[in-house]
Amino acid sequence: MERFTFQTTIHGAGGFAKVIRGKDNELDRDIAVKVLDQLSTEFEEQDRERFRREARILAKLSHPNIPSIYDIQYSKQHFLIVFQFIEGKTLRETLIESGPVPIALARRWFHQIASALEHAHGLGIVHRDIKPENIIITPNGESAYLVDFGIAITAEDGKKLTKSGYVVGTPGYMSPEQHRGEPVDHRTDLYSLGVTLYETLSGKPLRPALYEPLSAANETIPPQVDDLIVGCLEDKKLRIDSAKTFSSQLEGALKLPSKPLSEVLAHGRLHEVAISLEALTANDIANLPPGQRDLLISKIADILESSDDSLEYPAASFLEMMLTKGLLLSKDDYRDIASPAIRWAFERRYSDGRIGRAKLREALEEAAFLARGEAYEILSEEFIAFLKTANPEDKDNWFLQGLRETITALMANLSCTGTTATELKNSLRAINRVTRQRH
Repeated sequence: MERFTFQTTIHGAGGFAKVIRGKDNELDRDIAVKVLDQLSTEFEEQDRERFRREARILAKLSHPNIPSIYDIQYSKQHFLIVFQFIEGKTLRETLIESGPVPIALARRWFHQIASALEHAHGLGIVHRDIKPENIIITPNGESAYLVDFGIAITAEDGKKLTKSGYVVGTPGYMSPEQHRGEPVDHRTDLYSLGVTLYETLSGKPLRPALYEPLSAANETIPPQVDDLIVGCLEDKKLRIDSAKTFSSQLEGALKLPSKPLSEVLAHGRLHEVAISLEALTANDIANLPPGQRDLLISKIADILESSDDSLEYPAASFLEMMLTKGLLLSKDDYRDIASPAIRWAFERRYSDGRIGRAKLREALEEAAFLARGEAYEILSEEFIAFLKTANPEDKDNWFLQGLRETITALMANLSCTGTTATELKNSLRAINRVTRQRH
């Protein structure tokens, strides 16, 4: 039996390479295979040896956020790199489905990607093509992987491959020196990393010549994050000098305010309130002095009622956090969170044209599973009331799937009994019936 078997369908492609999925039969694990056959068929032996050396260097990569290389196979006809298959979605898919990523998630993912780059740069490896398509997010959202490290292709190599000019990289993410076809070093990756962070937090591509500050469009993002991104966009000599520096500045931008929570709630900017809130647990919030707790709820209510488009994503972010962090609030206070959260998760039309917000639906599902006592009573009441107005036959599949996930979480909750259980069961059956009819 051959050790590796490969699927015939292409899993991904770019430039001169394609990626297919396969199986390591000896170790019974999924693999991904980068096919670089053109490097074998279009070049002389001295060039092929150079590519082999590059592949051996890539094989030295050993980092938790970089897929491991298992094998390298090359001949005059084939050049394959066999590596670990990562289950998940690309950051591009995540942005298309969910829009801008909350700052807390972006911080986690970009610390991991920066750490992966620091490791690669220490080995003299430059990625050259950092973009949302080359970052994979695991299904639980806990880890980000930097994929598609490539063989270093010169401009002359590119001409052989394409019979014309060829530049490694993707327009919109390439550094100025990369665009000009000049030699690149680790700093070109930092430029691309800054561009990718901007798009992750804004949900839209960066236009370097017309930089629109993230902190102006979303007040939960500190201005220091803009400073970090602008530092990545500088001319190569002035640019942030390492992935470690990038990570340190990102952490510094999101550190807890040094002022007391009372002062943050009274006079702090929204990003300071958001960072402070993120650090609190449900118990912490329940044990706040009544005045501070009321001020926090009032501040969120004011943001929800604002007609300012720049406040809609901060409002959604506060609702996402408070659905779980507010589980020990009084019934009235938690209702002030749960009721708008349901509407904003499913029906709110955002200024970018999106309807609903996937991250808010995920937070709603988590709260539905964790809630107990009065919080469960409020959440189930509000969701059942919402279900009565939502005709499943008129809704898109994503809407039905979101309803199903929250209903399932509510039903799995130990607090689900009596009339609540019956109403949720009937709603779930109605949704499943519509789904079956569509298939």
